Amino acid sequence: MDLESKMTETVKEYEGGPTKKDRSADNWIPRPPERYCLTGHRMPVTRVKFHPVYNVMVSASEDGSIKVWDYESGDFERTLKGHTDAVNDIAFESSGKTLASCSSDLTIRLWDFVGYECIKTL
Repeated sequence: MDLESKMTETVKEYEGGPTKKDRSADNWIPRPPERYCLTGHRMPVTRVKFHPVYNVMVSASEDGSIKVWDYESGDFERTLKGHTDAVNDIAFESSGKTLASCSSDLTIRLWDFVGYECIKTL
């Protein structure tokens, strides 16, 4: 595929999307059927974040756990344990090597996202 045809496809895709004038929930909110049903947390999920580099996403829950999922296949990969109460928020640093989580147990944990272990508790 040459550069001109790629550019033409990109322009068509861009022009076909919703604009600021056409911002209704029908255009922006995902509709069924869902791509995957990610089950594994024992309590409600509080936050979901996508990794800035890899094709994984991370979910935090009121059960105190953080779960890592492959978002292309929907497969569960691993659980990060360390908090003793609900995990309220999670965030990746820009390179994706570190994950920060804050919890109702009044701690902030920094996780090494290469070795999947807690490297610091604040």
